[in-house]
Amino acid sequence: MIVTNESGFFSSYAPEQVFTRKRDAAQLDKRLELQSKRENVNKDYRTLDELIAIWYRMHGKTLSDHIRLRKLLYRISESLGNPIGSDLTSEMFAKYREKRTLEVSLKTVNREHSYLRAVFNELDRLGVITFDNPLTKIRQFRESECELRFLSHDEITRLLEQCRKSTNKSLIHLVKICLATGARWGEAENLKPSQIANGQITYLNTKSKKNRTVPINEILFNELMDVEPYSNNRKFIGALAAFRSALARAEIDLPAGQNTHVLRHTFASHYVMGGGNIVKLRDVLGHKEITTTMRYAHLAPDHLEDALKLNPLNMHQ
Repeated sequence: MIVTNESGFFSSYAPEQVFTRKRDAAQLDKRLELQSKRENVNKDYRTLDELIAIWYRMHGKTLSDHIRLRKLLYRISESLGNPIGSDLTSEMFAKYREKRTLEVSLKTVNREHSYLRAVFNELDRLGVITFDNPLTKIRQFRESECELRFLSHDEITRLLEQCRKSTNKSLIHLVKICLATGARWGEAENLKPSQIANGQITYLNTKSKKNRTVPINEILFNELMDVEPYSNNRKFIGALAAFRSALARAEIDLPAGQNTHVLRHTFASHYVMGGGNIVKLRDVLGHKEITTTMRYAHLAPDHLEDALKLNPLNMHQ
């Protein structure tokens, strides 16, 4: 593979030999590649793109977000120069990662790291590759905890008012569903008429791969039952753009990267502040791990209350 830096062009087989012309580096690269092939008869010469394609056929296509994930993996491979999979090194990915930190957040970089590492791990489990995962030893960047913004009751009132004024008639119902059940926006937007029944909403094909059912009050249930379905497979029409517009009109500012998910955070935050059980909240939200739900624990009325009672200063005041 030809690599370029400020000094010139060089082959990944001989990085110490730098050329001013790309053609010279390419000639050396081809010669060294042929030499390497003769010396490594059993070497795996499949490119990263080829390995991603195999992973997708054998495993990736079963994931809920497989289309977006496949596109992302191919983009990472392109940025890496689509190297021979067995030639990919920790240093090569570290340099790619260093460049990405100038473009995106550390959270995004860590996710890309996790996705590509998972591809190699799965290929190893499937017996597709025999070489070591080149990303295993790379530590992820430490991330600062992001702000979990939730809406106050005043903001909820303003938002609902603007949603009612929207020309998108599905918007108000979608927002109410998310606020009442903690649903992800996509889960609410893709509801079928049959999923709203008996005073409950059942979410299917969720992120955690587990169905979950959440009760709703009679007022909301009757309101939803009166809504004419968009089709047999869709209760509502898409309303993402309408939601963004309603947020702006309600003069609600959110941290970068937060949009519809603020409704889910709002449900969880008010649930905990009202004294709700954190374990039951995990079930309502559909989290796989309790650690994900625990980020709301600090909002509980009695959270760390013992720190007030048991700290040693109390004996000296």
